[in-house]
Amino acid sequence: MNTDRVSSLFWLAVGLATLYGSSRLGLGTLGEPDSGLFPFLAGGFISLVALIIFLQSFVRWRGVPLNLKAHWIDLNWHRSLIVCFFTLGFILFLEGLGFFITSFLLLFLMFRYVENLAWGKAIIIPALTLSLTYLLFNVLLKTTLPKGIFGL
Repeated sequence: MNTDRVSSLFWLAVGLATLYGSSRLGLGTLGEPDSGLFPFLAGGFISLVALIIFLQSFVRWRGVPLNLKAHWIDLNWHRSLIVCFFTLGFILFLEGLGFFITSFLLLFLMFRYVENLAWGKAIIIPALTLSLTYLLFNVLLKTTLPKGIFGL
């Protein structure tokens, strides 16, 4: 059996299980969402993508079968592991240091050490991004983000 079919059936099952479990939590409304709304949307997205991949697995594009092995050759694994490590650090330090400090550190580290941007760009881009984030969430939407020990 085609590997795309098998993996898409697996993810379809995961998506459907997520839809079922989240619907039992309660969906609420868009104005007042319950705890199951966002997992329900995620499960719907996973199910939809899995269904599309499953259907596409029956189609041969221009008579040439899809060769997934070619996509994995010369893959730069250390960059993926660094991104996972930085993201894990973001998750672990978010509550303690606050959203803005951890987000700045995450973006800075990604730009500087994963994308190899110059120091200036690696500092300016996260600063501008977080300034816009502050304006959007704190000023316009009047929401609160984790402040951390420094109150930022």
